[in-house]
Amino acid sequence: MGNEDRISNLPSDLLISIISRLTIQRATTTSILSTRWRYLYCYITDLYFPSHIPYVVTESDYSRVVQHVLDSHRGSRIKEFRLCMSKGLYFERWFEFAVSKKAEIIHLSGKHDIDYEALFLRLPNTNNGFECLKDLYLHKSRMTEQDLKLLLSNCIALESLKLDFPFKLDNVSIVGHTKLKHLSLTCLVADSIVIQDAISLVSLKLYVLIDRFSMQLSNTPKLTQLYFEEHFPLKLFDELLTRMPACMRNQLQIMHLSAKVCCISEMHQKLSWVDLVNIKRLELNLYSMGRSPGPNFLRNFFRLVRLVEACSSLDKLVITFRHWLSSHSEDMLETYVGSRCELSPKYLKISQYSGAPSQLAFTLYLIDNARSLKKVSVVARDEEALACARHDFQHIAFVSFSVM
Repeated sequence: MGNEDRISNLPSDLLISIISRLTIQRATTTSILSTRWRYLYCYITDLYFPSHIPYVVTESDYSRVVQHVLDSHRGSRIKEFRLCMSKGLYFERWFEFAVSKKAEIIHLSGKHDIDYEALFLRLPNTNNGFECLKDLYLHKSRMTEQDLKLLLSNCIALESLKLDFPFKLDNVSIVGHTKLKHLSLTCLVADSIVIQDAISLVSLKLYVLIDRFSMQLSNTPKLTQLYFEEHFPLKLFDELLTRMPACMRNQLQIMHLSAKVCCISEMHQKLSWVDLVNIKRLELNLYSMGRSPGPNFLRNFFRLVRLVEACSSLDKLVITFRHWLSSHSEDMLETYVGSRCELSPKYLKISQYSGAPSQLAFTLYLIDNARSLKKVSVVARDEEALACARHDFQHIAFVSFSVM
């Protein structure tokens, strides 16, 4: 009984399901176990090729490994196809393979240093298999407006679409796609975005690189999560909120904003925050711009409080200080105090705290004006910043500290 191989006696479908959960390298090595296992790896349903495969050094070797696995595959269908590499020379061929195998999930991504001339260029000629696709991620593609229209018309079951750096996509039009739940368009240079009758859309993520674009949102009754980042400080975000119908703003429950905090006149316009009565969680990623902030820096910094104040039902507020550039000239900012207001968060989390005077002033202002605050968590950037945080907030009874 102790030497009996019970695993090999399991049905083939169950064994294939087990080895499909292994890495490609481990799955292929099962072929040496016995004749029972020799070809089982050829039917695995999850194909994941990470950016680094052990003992594979060059890009040409990487491509040969991928192609060998695909040529060996005998199954009629796969569930997932995920691949990340530095060059996109064969992305089209591999994408066509995944579509022909009726994959439900296809993620083709590349490193950020990919040459723009070596990218995923066009969609497969075949339409067979697109109807099974539920989750698609393409990184740095040359997808055009016509390509997107064709893709959406064929992918009738698509629930999640993520496009990074679609630098040929001048206009985005998603109309009447009733299955789509999650849409992410990052590093976008499109002139216009139209999203209509996406009745299942739950989350929308936009990262815009240009300083102006038009956006139309209508009939998205399930949209509750909005993630927004722009290259220019808060200009487009302000326009998006003010032009959004009130019924859509009232649906939002989670909002994530990446904002640049400027030291000069880039935020001189008056920000017209509207009421966001049902936001429960607000996350702000704040980037400082300029090494010598000057007196206008913190004034612009405090304008973000208007957004926090607009979220009258807020439970959790998360502030993350990213790429914070501070200098000794920030000392003059410690004395700046914004006008009093009423903020509603019950839980405040400060992440990547470095101890810069502007960070301290802003955090203390939030704490002092949050009428229902019950817990504060400060995550310091390093051990030195942790010591600063313990000193800066030692008078707060309900604060906890940690380091990244």
